[in-house]
Amino acid sequence: MQFVHPEVLWALSALTIPVLVHLFSFRRHRKVSFSQTAFLKEVRMESRSRNRIRNWLVLLLRLAAMACIVLAFAEPMWPTEEGDGNGGQKRVSVYMDTSPSMELEGRSGPMLEAAKNGALALVESHAATDRFHVVSSSFDPADRRWLTKEEALERIASVQAGHASPNIRDVLFHQQEFLSDDSGDQCLAYLFTDLQQSSHTLTGENAGMVDSTLFVRFVTQSAQPKVNIRVDSAWFDTPMRLVGRSEVLHVRIAHDAQRPVDDLPLSLSINGRKAAIGSYRIVPGLPTDTVLRFRHEESGPIHAVVSTTDAPVTFDDALHVGYNVAENVKVVLLQGRESTPAEQVALGRLFGDAALHEVQSMAASSLDYDGLDAADLIVLQGVRDPSNGLVAALLRNVSAGKSLLMMPPAEALGAGWNELLVGLGAHGVADWMTSEEPVRLGKLHHDHPLFAGVFARAPRRVDLPTVRGWHARSRSGSLERNLISFADGKPFLTTGLKGLGRYHFCAAPLDSKWSNLAQHALLVPTALRVAETSRATGLQQFTSGSDAAVLLQGLDRVEGGSLALRPAAGDASERLLLESGTVPGGVEVYLPLRSAEPGSYLIESTSAAGNNSDSVSVVMALGINPSRKESDLTIWDAEDWKQALTTEGWRRSDVISSDVEDLIEKVEVLEAGQPLWLSLITLALLFLLIEMILLKRKSALRPSQESPAP
Repeated sequence: MQFVHPEVLWALSALTIPVLVHLFSFRRHRKVSFSQTAFLKEVRMESRSRNRIRNWLVLLLRLAAMACIVLAFAEPMWPTEEGDGNGGQKRVSVYMDTSPSMELEGRSGPMLEAAKNGALALVESHAATDRFHVVSSSFDPADRRWLTKEEALERIASVQAGHASPNIRDVLFHQQEFLSDDSGDQCLAYLFTDLQQSSHTLTGENAGMVDSTLFVRFVTQSAQPKVNIRVDSAWFDTPMRLVGRSEVLHVRIAHDAQRPVDDLPLSLSINGRKAAIGSYRIVPGLPTDTVLRFRHEESGPIHAVVSTTDAPVTFDDALHVGYNVAENVKVVLLQGRESTPAEQVALGRLFGDAALHEVQSMAASSLDYDGLDAADLIVLQGVRDPSNGLVAALLRNVSAGKSLLMMPPAEALGAGWNELLVGLGAHGVADWMTSEEPVRLGKLHHDHPLFAGVFARAPRRVDLPTVRGWHARSRSGSLERNLISFADGKPFLTTGLKGLGRYHFCAAPLDSKWSNLAQHALLVPTALRVAETSRATGLQQFTSGSDAAVLLQGLDRVEGGSLALRPAAGDASERLLLESGTVPGGVEVYLPLRSAEPGSYLIESTSAAGNNSDSVSVVMALGINPSRKESDLTIWDAEDWKQALTTEGWRRSDVISSDVEDLIEKVEVLEAGQPLWLSLITLALLFLLIEMILLKRKSALRPSQESPAP
């Protein structure tokens, strides 16, 4: 126990006063006249011992009451488990949660403003000699220094809402690292946050790294319960976007509504223009999937926004994405010496639609590597034995995101084919098989995504091609799937994934001598779907608050040029130069998104164009969105969170749930201890009450003993 005013304890010497009073009042002689001695029988005689005990009790009660009053004026403090009890210099680390959820309304206005007011009051309550460290969710490098009291107040006042949402475990270790040294000062960590479960996770795996001597105090800001509806994700049916094609964009809406709601609005904007509108219905407990239908009217990088309306939680109402729309599919026909005129005619007919395909033919013996790198689909046909250089070029392009359609010639194949297939992750080719009678293929796997949109409904009977000669393969590779198979299940036409790209293998040539593929109706839609899915132009979307890297496929590093990121709705003054490096398949770009605002962005390439001017071109559109975990507004109960902290190893932790007015008082209790003056005053009054009861009882007994007879 410690005293705020220990000098008052000298007043305990006044306890001698009631002792003296009692000593002089122990014996009181009173003369009573009796008319006759018979009345003495009615006098109740008290024993000397009982009277002495009562007097001693009164004395002790008066001494106790006086002592309690003196101790109360000395203001004793009972140290708590979290308290430090010393008055030395302190080092205080203050964390301000600036994640999107802190912008919601709390009991006394926006939670971030309430947190700032509490942090300002906290710093004001400390001594001018204390040192402070203020950090927000963005982990700004400029915050890695100690501040004076005035500097800390200015820094807290300047805190603004952001979009970073770090896990609280990382915040605690960041504060611990900053506070850990051998200075001997008392270290305190305050965290002003809303205890959102999605960002406050403790696994117990780092218990051995926790500094159990560090005082950790969470100051919670509780939001008013709200229903949140948010755009969770979006995706296309097909991997490639083409000009003039109808598109179906699937949208998933997540929510925590407790009752059904109909006709909620949904819209799609492309390059800043409204492209589609729709509505949806939500049902409690289930996400809602809906679609938006539209058509692309222009090619190139596209930035799109899918948005809904949901007040007052609005930070997750929009989903920003970016993707590329191609004018046509670039096809390279890589033909070998074994390619027959009939096969060349068949391939030309398949990819002869100039509006959809841009075809380039080249011989396998004289490769144009630039042409291969620019292709979306490479068709390898009539090559008996691919060279090592050709195999390496094909593997590199497929890994970088291109598609490869392989149609080997008849008869035995060279070792290069097995090298190519094994490199792709497919099963190698065995023997060349022939049959005098046509062998009809057994099964069309129409449920594969490649055939999406080809059939209006699942076909029961399909007229499949027949073959007389084929390259036998016992099975498909681990990442390879059958599109068409023989009756015994062995593969005929297969597809698989390799890196960012995909490959297709046909076991029979197009030559009519060995199959009727070239004349069969199934070949055209299959080849068209192979072309349409040849380059995966997925949605480019990233999370604000987390740095990322992106691969710009097919982009060559230009000497003297640069890459920059800018908002799609901004101008050149907002461009941010990007770090980049050449990797197989293109250029990898580092995106510093820790403090990026959500929205649509463009990556621009700048190169010298002569005449002291630069040529600027847009190479990618992308979207930056707030962390989707922020959309879950579930919060921890204070006691459960304290128990989780203790389990993790933060044993000197506390959770303070209060308004600004009560915050400082509770902090003072934690640091100095629990004040006992009120309890002592209560005890003093209790002792005086007991004394009064004893004296009243004594005075009530005395008249009956001393009253004379009438």
